[in-house]
Amino acid sequence: MKARDLFPDATARQLLTVSGLASFDGLWSLRADWHEAPNERRGGWSGVSRHLLADGSAIFVKRQDNHLCRTPQHPLRGIPTFYREYQNILRLHRHDIGTVEALYYGDRRETGHWRAILVTRALDSFMSLDEWNAMAAQHVQPERQSLIAATAYACARLHHHGLQHSSLYGKHVFVRRTPEASSAYEENDVRFIDLEKLRKRISRERVSAHDLDQLMRHTSGWSDEDWSAFRAAYRQQLSALKG
Repeated sequence: MKARDLFPDATARQLLTVSGLASFDGLWSLRADWHEAPNERRGGWSGVSRHLLADGSAIFVKRQDNHLCRTPQHPLRGIPTFYREYQNILRLHRHDIGTVEALYYGDRRETGHWRAILVTRALDSFMSLDEWNAMAAQHVQPERQSLIAATAYACARLHHHGLQHSSLYGKHVFVRRTPEASSAYEENDVRFIDLEKLRKRISRERVSAHDLDQLMRHTSGWSDEDWSAFRAAYRQQLSALKG
């Protein structure tokens, strides 16, 4: 049996060790209700559970069996989609782009099965952009304007590095429930999630066109004026990053 157990750092390993969850078997056998109904396809499945650690913080435990994606390096056999997501989480952290915090990735290959686990911290102080927009009446206009600019800045940084999210919907962009520093939102108040399809592309223009078209078509609650402000802030930040 081939096995892989990856921790991004010693702190993550210690956090899971204290809760008795620093092993593949311990995580795989964890009894927890599904946070999302398992997704089944091509003879495999993938599901997410929420669990509280010993210190009271929450994690998401994502488990899958034979849920694979093909890559240029593995065009036939493929790899677990969670492995690609784990790598992309670390990639975004290296570029100082907001995303979830990974705590563990592991997989096991046996005859007929390729099981994988990804553990991340829950973004409990965040909500999706769609959820935030649904509560628009509770937000003052300056706060709303700063959120639009902060989201634009985060997208610009992502695309500056040639990274295409490939599923950039309002439900996959998380924003802090209340700004961290002041009454105004900043770029570090934005997090990108669902990174299974994120990839590097040569053309920044194509990356930008693809992702922003998706964001505009799959985000609710913004007016034409809001999108104009977003595009202006996005262009400004791209220019600043290039300079």
